[in-house]
Amino acid sequence: MNAVEINELTVRADARDLVSDVTLHVESGTWLTVIGPNGAGKTSLVESVVGLRRIARGAISISGQPLETLNERERAKLVALVPQRPSVPNGMNVRDYVALGRTAYHGLLRAPSAGDRAIVDSVLERLSLHEFCERDVATLSGGERQRMVLARALAQSTMVIVLDEPTTGLDLHHQMDLLELLRREVTECGLTIVATLHDLTLAGQFADRLVLLDAGKVVLDGPAHDIIRREELSRCYQMDLRVIDIDGADVIVPVRGVSQ
Repeated sequence: MNAVEINELTVRADARDLVSDVTLHVESGTWLTVIGPNGAGKTSLVESVVGLRRIARGAISISGQPLETLNERERAKLVALVPQRPSVPNGMNVRDYVALGRTAYHGLLRAPSAGDRAIVDSVLERLSLHEFCERDVATLSGGERQRMVLARALAQSTMVIVLDEPTTGLDLHHQMDLLELLRREVTECGLTIVATLHDLTLAGQFADRLVLLDAGKVVLDGPAHDIIRREELSRCYQMDLRVIDIDGADVIVPVRGVSQ
């Protein structure tokens, strides 16, 4: 079954196509990462999946339900977003922030139920955030804050999560920690991930499938191991990219001074 279906999608801004005639079907329990140079349309594409972009043409369905027929609360029960630069309010503790992920289920005027609180506690435990649950969000490090934002998305109890550059601002250790955590959610819980990543090595190592976008159009779509070895990748990034095998892991290396 497909968790996400994008059919002939076009997104426009100021009479310019940001995404043009894109069709993608994402199977449940898989990880798809969209790659491509700056301005390729990656963020516009993934924001469309969570209803943040107006669609000029085409259609998107989440778990078989057309996006345009859903209100905000209904969408929030099907798909969660981890934005590139999340807004995190000061004066709120970690537990209360993560509990915002349950708002779609109990509304703004009703208190969370015992079931809601149990889900929040479970997510905090899974993401090793329990020791921080009473901390003010403003006191967290970058890696802790990103885990907290992911925890809020997981607390929505959706089977689809969209992540726009989730490793932005994180050091290498915290990047790997976050991506390993996400990989575990896909493998053990059947989560479906649609993400964007700039780091081609990490994209190739963690995703099941890569989609190369350029100028709003799909250039390549296939298994991660195959896509990172295609010549089109170098052409889209306008530089020579080499793939090196290190202990079975593909590492993408840009070659200095050699442009396409």
